[in-house]
Amino acid sequence: MKKLFLFGVLAVLLSCKKDKTPNNDQLIGKWEYRGTSCYCTPPNPNLVKPGNGNIITFTTNTYKRTHKDTLIKSGTYRTRRFDNTHEQIMFDNDTSTGNTTFFRIEGQILTFYGTVPVAADGPEDHYEKL
Repeated sequence: MKKLFLFGVLAVLLSCKKDKTPNNDQLIGKWEYRGTSCYCTPPNPNLVKPGNGNIITFTTNTYKRTHKDTLIKSGTYRTRRFDNTHEQIMFDNDTSTGNTTFFRIEGQILTFYGTVPVAADGPEDHYEKL
C-alpha cells in the first residue's frame, strides 16, 4: 500500500512540472525603442523619446524591425523559458550566441538584456508597448 501511495505522489509531482515554453501573448504587439541603459554609465531616460520610429512588432511567431516605416529586418522567432525566472528569444531559428537573447516584460516595458541570464554592467535595451 505504501508503494502505491508513493507512486501516486511521485506521478502527481512529475505531472506538475512547469512548461518550458512561455506564453507569448504578452510579447505580441508593437514595441517602440526607449533607450539603452548600462550600469557602467548613468541612464538617461530622455535620450530616446516616443515617436522615434524604432519599432519591433511581434506576431505569434514572426517579428519585424522597422525604423520610420522602413523595414530593417524580419523573420521568425521562438521563445523558451530558461529557468524559473528567465526567458530567451531566438531570432530566425538561430541559437548561436548573437541571436539568443534573454528578455523580460514588466508591465508595458520589454527589456532585452543580453546573451546571459544576468549581465552585470551589461547594456539593456528597453521598449515600450504601443
